Amino acid sequence: MIPTATPTARRRWPWFLLVGSLAVNMLAGGFAVAHMLRPPPPPPGPEAVAHFIDGVSKHLPAADAAILRNALDEARPLFARMDEKRAAFGPRLRAELAAKPFDQERLKALIDANRVEDERLRGEIDDRVVTTLGRLSPEARHRLSESRVP
Repeated sequence: MIPTATPTARRRWPWFLLVGSLAVNMLAGGFAVAHMLRPPPPPPGPEAVAHFIDGVSKHLPAADAAILRNALDEARPLFARMDEKRAAFGPRLRAELAAKPFDQERLKALIDANRVEDERLRGEIDDRVVTTLGRLSPEARHRLSESRVP
């Protein structure tokens, strides 16, 4: 006589598959929900800086937080100039690429002028950052050094 599997043994195997599949699906669903509930990243530009300042200001003395917010408000025209320059470069580049006859030297001059203007604006931002950080209290600079400063 050949032993045959009992009916309970046959049912146990699909039951373990069902429980394992359910566990995997719940884990995947948890990851999906957590991803959907995560806040979106801040937009680039001055709004990203404002988002950073708002986050870091919670951990700084009120006077230092005010210094950071004032510095951002004073820098907004600089950010506007950067946006204008960036918006104007695209059409000028497209015009140079479509020009007939194509002039490599003129294109190189356009790119070089754009780089010089970028460096000038970045230098102005760097100067503002250094000046602003110099106006903060030692405690605030220490707290910034321990934060996730980009």
